[in-house]
Amino acid sequence: MNEKFTKYNLLFTRSLILLMILTLFSVVEVYAQKLNKNEKLFEEARGYYQADNYAKTIEVCTKILKSDAADAPAHLLLAEVFKDMDSTRLEIYHLDKASYSSTNPLIDFRLGEAFYKLGMYSEALSFYEKYSKTKQIPEKREFLLACKIASCRFAIHSIENPVDFQPENLGDKVNSDNDEYWPTPSLDGKHLIFTRLVKDGNRPREDFYMVELDSFNWERAMPLNDINTDENEGAQTLSADSKILFFTACNREDGFGSCDIYFSRFINGKWTQPKNAGSPINSSAWEGQPSLSSDNKWLYFSSNRSGGKGKKDIWRIEFSGFSEVGDPIWETPENLETLNTSGDEISPFIHANNHNFYFASDTHVGMGGFDLFSALIDDSGEISELKNMGYPINTHKDDMGLTISSIGDVAYFSSAREADKGLDIFSFNLTRGLQPRPVSYVKAKVINKTTHKPVMANIELVNLNASLQKPRVENADENGEIMMALPLGRNYAFNVSEPGFLFYSESFLLADANSIGDPFHLDIELEPIEIGAQMDLHNIYYETDSFAILPQSEPELQILVSFLKENSKLKVEIQGHTDSSGNPESNLELSKRRAKSVIDYLVENGIGLSRLKPEGYGDSLPIATNETVEGRRQNRRTTIKIIEK
Repeated sequence: MNEKFTKYNLLFTRSLILLMILTLFSVVEVYAQKLNKNEKLFEEARGYYQADNYAKTIEVCTKILKSDAADAPAHLLLAEVFKDMDSTRLEIYHLDKASYSSTNPLIDFRLGEAFYKLGMYSEALSFYEKYSKTKQIPEKREFLLACKIASCRFAIHSIENPVDFQPENLGDKVNSDNDEYWPTPSLDGKHLIFTRLVKDGNRPREDFYMVELDSFNWERAMPLNDINTDENEGAQTLSADSKILFFTACNREDGFGSCDIYFSRFINGKWTQPKNAGSPINSSAWEGQPSLSSDNKWLYFSSNRSGGKGKKDIWRIEFSGFSEVGDPIWETPENLETLNTSGDEISPFIHANNHNFYFASDTHVGMGGFDLFSALIDDSGEISELKNMGYPINTHKDDMGLTISSIGDVAYFSSAREADKGLDIFSFNLTRGLQPRPVSYVKAKVINKTTHKPVMANIELVNLNASLQKPRVENADENGEIMMALPLGRNYAFNVSEPGFLFYSESFLLADANSIGDPFHLDIELEPIEIGAQMDLHNIYYETDSFAILPQSEPELQILVSFLKENSKLKVEIQGHTDSSGNPESNLELSKRRAKSVIDYLVENGIGLSRLKPEGYGDSLPIATNETVEGRRQNRRTTIKIIEK
């Protein structure tokens, strides 16, 4: 019995093992068939992906995952699809699933990138730091990884220490159901030009609109029909006097590259036909987003032209006015290397003080996407104090296109933060740490004193605190009008001249000004050259209680030399005047000696002594009250009087 049982048990065991082996072979064969089928499906899915057929890619990958929920290649391919579709949370889901069955360390970097894109900086930092422990990271990615780790730490700190930021929508006089963006305030703060994406036809187009500020309320925006076309116009900059508009236009017949910079001028009450700004500012590459300095000297722009550091770089080019045929005169473009990175730097904006600079970058340490940055530019073009403008001005989304009023207290930008309205224009008050130094301005109208007709006079603005800096020279327009920016922290000489007239001089003393005052409005009556005509010169300076002429008097004295050389038959009386401070007898003697000092200078510079007569009047002929500082300043003057033609 036992022997029979043993034999039976042995036969049963062998049969069971044989059955298990047959079953195992069957399972392996089925698994191999599944594996083979999934590989074929994956190749099919990858083909759809390469053809940009995302729907089919998702459909086939879903089949694979039904068969094998842990299939890492399928999860990774879906992660690529959802990355391309900007579905970042689904991208994260499939990257996470792939990480369970794949040891590829790049998944950690990809998870860091995805969380960073969502502004989930702590999670992103965790995955970036995990990936950083990987051996043999490619050099380019190692640099990018270091930047992203620094950005995460910066973002976490910035969120914990936000800047003051309370944006306000400019309202339905400015904004509409269409998108509005790229706001550009005028120097006097009375106008705002912006771009609107008009969707009233089959093909949307970008047009310029202008809105006027009246008693702290915006009027309804009106299109600039002189400039707008059936094509796109946008990303504009306005000169300080609101007479020149540079802007971006793309794919035009007269274009040099994909997008170029164009210009229009406000002459005789209307904007001229826009023209391409020409070479070398435009090239066969992409150029756009210009920003003109308030002294009309530099035009900043973004371009992906060769010779840069990255993709799109910030460049600047010196603008030397217009030729006789009305085309812009350019020097050689300069790359602002200190600002630029291997990525994109765009939307440059130079404040009216020509010192504070703003731009957007997707590579400098920031919150993600494009962030807004500020920097300082000195007169030689050197860049310093580059810094991120902070949270919540910057977010994990793209932030760009910031402009700031000349006073420096209000910033304008466009945003889709009110999701149901699309892009609207907002403003916010800048806190003291972010405010640029404010800018005043002079607005003058020049007429003939006799006929009261406008004079297109020559205007010279001299920075008295920078002796080596060339004076800015402009002409009044056909109405005799001109407007110039006056950045605080400098003293200026303002000279107006025209052949056949006495010249006019004024001074603006802003070197010690820390806050903005009223702008300067001048009605200037140029006096024709006649016997008895006289002009007061306020920009000849002397040492205190002395007749020694100070160096900052040089520009004014040289204008006087030129005037007398151009009018070689004139004989003039050089008069010295003082304020009422001090002893009248001493003031009289001082005024005589100061008049003599001016004559000595003129003789040294080629003016015959026989044409010059010195005279001192002390404080006997005031032109303003001696009770105020400004009045006394005006009374301390040198006057030129015509005594013979």
